[in-house]
Amino acid sequence: MNGREQRVKVTTEEIAELLLAHLYELSDEAPHPNFLFSVNDFVPKLGITDRKEVQEAINYLGDRGFIILASFDMFGGISAGITIEGSVFVEKGGETGMIEQYRKSPQTLGRTPPVPFPPPIVQERNETVNEEKQSSFCARRAVEAILEDIEDILDRDDTVAADAKKDLLSDLATIKIQMERNVKNRQVIDVVLGNLSTVSSIAPLTAGLKHIIETYIR
Repeated sequence: MNGREQRVKVTTEEIAELLLAHLYELSDEAPHPNFLFSVNDFVPKLGITDRKEVQEAINYLGDRGFIILASFDMFGGISAGITIEGSVFVEKGGETGMIEQYRKSPQTLGRTPPVPFPPPIVQERNETVNEEKQSSFCARRAVEAILEDIEDILDRDDTVAADAKKDLLSDLATIKIQMERNVKNRQVIDVVLGNLSTVSSIAPLTAGLKHIIETYIR
């Protein structure tokens, strides 16, 4: 046990694969394929106590397209779901050996005392931005405004069933998260925009949102 507790050097990739393996396991009992789970609820059970490590691992998985993020709030709350690519990666055993280790012993990491959770992730921007970056910044602000309008319309649209509305609101949250990422998953964005465009009350706004993202957001 002491030897396990002293194993403090674990890479971001190993932690990422551990999280992904657990999400894969949880997804077997999910009510639908894109179901999102609270990462904060299960990481302590895996022995991961450093939230900075969790953030780095989540970013790594998102950049590789293995998970869908729906929230990354100011209090550090993270909700995520595994993608098809992520499931295939787990089924193939991953790359670090951590997935196989997880299968043998789900609670596999003995960790050191937690490091205080850092302030919310805020994108650092150079104060001397060039014209292209300024255009991108304005586009992001426009995207945020449109997303708020879409959310407001959905809340008041009685023609959309409660379950469908909940899924659509999750889609909006996914778009918000993707806009904050350095590497955006265009496939996820296209799927979400496709879902939103099927609702007549928000279809025009969704079309405008799609145009801005495709034109200005890199």
